[in-house]
Amino acid sequence: MKNISEDRKALTIMAHDIKVPLSAIIDLLDVISKGYVDDMTKILELVGRARQRAETLVRMLDDILDYTLLADKSLMKREVIDIIDVIAHSVKMMSNYAAAMKVTIKNREDFKGEKFVYGNYTFLLRVFNNIIMNAIKYNNESGEIFISYKEDSKKKALSISIRDTGIGIPREEIGKVFKIFERGKHARRNIDGSLGLGLALVKQIVDDHYGEIGITSVPGEGTTITVTLPLLDRESAAQAPGDRQQRNKEE
Repeated sequence: MKNISEDRKALTIMAHDIKVPLSAIIDLLDVISKGYVDDMTKILELVGRARQRAETLVRMLDDILDYTLLADKSLMKREVIDIIDVIAHSVKMMSNYAAAMKVTIKNREDFKGEKFVYGNYTFLLRVFNNIIMNAIKYNNESGEIFISYKEDSKKKALSISIRDTGIGIPREEIGKVFKIFERGKHARRNIDGSLGLGLALVKQIVDDHYGEIGITSVPGEGTTITVTLPLLDRESAAQAPGDRQQRNKEE
């Protein structure tokens, strides 16, 4: 009975969040189709706003599809990946957004060497894209993001910490950040079309890669999210199927 109640709550939240931008699109198109505005500049502005809402819906549906895909582990193709390369790729992808928000990303470039994990490149990239995007979104103007690494040779694991200088998260909301459809008060004020699936997806992906994720935060000072993933040694990496070079040939 509890699961039914939780599913019903999740569906209600999802339906509401999808309905908001969809209703906005309909209202904007009604204004245009009923001839309430005849100035072409204004019409183009309304069309642009409708497009933004449509893009919001696409992001929501992408989140839902990704979360559904993760339910079937057999669909997640795995390969040998240099996780340092994944993070560098993510930083590059997020750089324009960071610049627009006047946030500086500082990736610890002195951390050298290939660090291999066995997993799915696309989903691991999604992990760091989501974390860095949040670190940008909830940062302050002229804020900074610091990416650091710590290798545990005994446990054969690498911890990647992403620390921002943003608004932080109240202690009572820390436990909600990795739950599906949950958003804290600060996140609701900064809503951009998310369904509250971002960090829930991140945790699911990290779990599926036999890793761990943790978060610490101080309101007004910033948040640190740490992802720890098991590493492959060079011998294991060489023997594992589906390395990245082969993937690039396939693409």
